[in-house]
Amino acid sequence: MTIDSFECKIITGGFNHCDSSWNKSSSELDRCFKIYNPVKGDAIINVDNTEYLIESGNIYFISGFNIVSQKCNSFMDIFWLHFIPTSLYLRHILLNSEPVHVWDNTDFPFMDNFNKFTKKVFNNDNLLSSNILTLHYCFEEAKLHSYILNFIADIIKDFPVQSFSASGEITNLDPSLKFMNNEFKQNPPLEEIASKSNFAPNYFHRIFKKNFGLTPYNYMLRLRMEHAIKLLTTTNTSVKEIAFESGYNNEFYFYRQFKKQFNYSPGKLKKTRPF
Repeated sequence: MTIDSFECKIITGGFNHCDSSWNKSSSELDRCFKIYNPVKGDAIINVDNTEYLIESGNIYFISGFNIVSQKCNSFMDIFWLHFIPTSLYLRHILLNSEPVHVWDNTDFPFMDNFNKFTKKVFNNDNLLSSNILTLHYCFEEAKLHSYILNFIADIIKDFPVQSFSASGEITNLDPSLKFMNNEFKQNPPLEEIASKSNFAPNYFHRIFKKNFGLTPYNYMLRLRMEHAIKLLTTTNTSVKEIAFESGYNNEFYFYRQFKKQFNYSPGKLKKTRPF
């Protein structure tokens, strides 16, 4: 399968001291990929009804799409990143790989810098502060992206070559995918999206859903919601402004859409910044 881009969007991250307040069942907010680097203590994550011990000395790459629940019986100190690949192809590959990958901390010699840069990008000098993004377009954030690619490269290196072979349908979707990735805030009509790949709207809708498991509208909705989550959890921007920045002219319609998707209000997410 041709991967059009390895670009990933970091949604949120930081450092947390976890205790029993971390215990919860999965929700739509977990629908991303997670990198965990615990440095002290431990916790348990249930993924596809299999329990995984999250403990120091290991690095974990977890598909949040498969998480059932999480619990911390005592405490855990952990550095973490949540991200989403921009490419639907890369999402597809990661979703179809094993949902949990575990490495020894020594497998990646950059982990000390991973912790340091995560601290600087999200928490500045206070490790226990909220996971607020403090720097923009900085060296440290660029390095975090490079570390994510290191993990992804290790995951996909064992995929059989045929896993990457793209059908003619998928290849022909590229112009429309790029258009949606750039214009999702404007929510362009199906006719305009399909025209970028020279397809009739109904045919485009059918092959898009067949190949990626969701409709073009729901894909763009997911992009808007991921953008909103990043702003809600990593900035102090008001909910009204975040609604506008995510492509919604009506704050109340954004609120209803967000609550419908996540069963969680944007204001509550912004206030609690759950890890």
